[in-house]
Amino acid sequence: MQLKGILSSLNSKHKVFILGSAVVDLVLSVNRLPKSGEDISAAFQGGKVGGCAFNVADVLIKLNLPCSTYFPVGEGMFSQIVKQEFIKRSLEVSQVCGCGDNGWNLSIVEPDGERTFITMSGLECRMQKQWFDKFCLSDFDYFYLSGYQAEGENGDVMLEILKRKRKDSFLVFDPGPRSEFIPTEKLHCFEKLNCIYTINAKEACILSGKNYPDEAALELCKRTGNPAVITDGAKGAYLACNNQVSLIPGASVKVADTIGSGDSHTGGFIAGLMCDLALEDAVKLANYTAAYVTAHQGAACAPTADQMLAFFNETL
Repeated sequence: MQLKGILSSLNSKHKVFILGSAVVDLVLSVNRLPKSGEDISAAFQGGKVGGCAFNVADVLIKLNLPCSTYFPVGEGMFSQIVKQEFIKRSLEVSQVCGCGDNGWNLSIVEPDGERTFITMSGLECRMQKQWFDKFCLSDFDYFYLSGYQAEGENGDVMLEILKRKRKDSFLVFDPGPRSEFIPTEKLHCFEKLNCIYTINAKEACILSGKNYPDEAALELCKRTGNPAVITDGAKGAYLACNNQVSLIPGASVKVADTIGSGDSHTGGFIAGLMCDLALEDAVKLANYTAAYVTAHQGAACAPTADQMLAFFNETL
């Protein structure tokens, strides 16, 4: 199906719960990353509210697809920035007192658009089970979780929370660069929660122990018994399902930066899942969404359906 047909087919049929982080991204542009001990110049590109879960939810919100979210908002300088962004967007502010500030990232962007993160975690990595008591998690069909919330003691809390979901509901899980910090036994616990992996090629090869992304996709699919989606930049994304793997081509764009690109891909894929699109079409939507975000600067810059159509009519 072509992009226009995919977008016109977006009619929510399943309930989605996005849990995780809303943090502040401070973006610097550099000619190259510094070596140890160097002093280099940078250009400050500004600050913006991002975070993996917030970026995923941004895609669904922009496509007018309903979703439930939980992003804790703490107390402090960065929490205030997050709170003001939520008020601006008419999003619920889940204020948590006495647990510290929200986290922040220093996002360093090189001329080719590649980003390097230095992350300062906040209360979003110190979740508490009682924060979720107001939700009936058995109502939801799809859940999203990032690896940033799956490691350490916070990962234990997330596992306890996700045990409240229905067994037939799915966990869309992007461990990202944190998979090497999550013990294998804990990863297997997440995999047993009817898990669908979405992750980039480099990270998938590390996670799976395979050398190539198509092999990694098949391995992760076998582990969970569910589809796996492995992104590979402008090439597109590998979709593994039923012991078969195919490459769904991506869209070529001029790269502004890659901040939030993987998250937006996951958001586009979830949009397709919740609307019962064919898996191939869900990945196509994800590829276009990620390409649009890659062509624009900063986090949480997903397009509306009209913006996506207009952009790709001009660039393809």
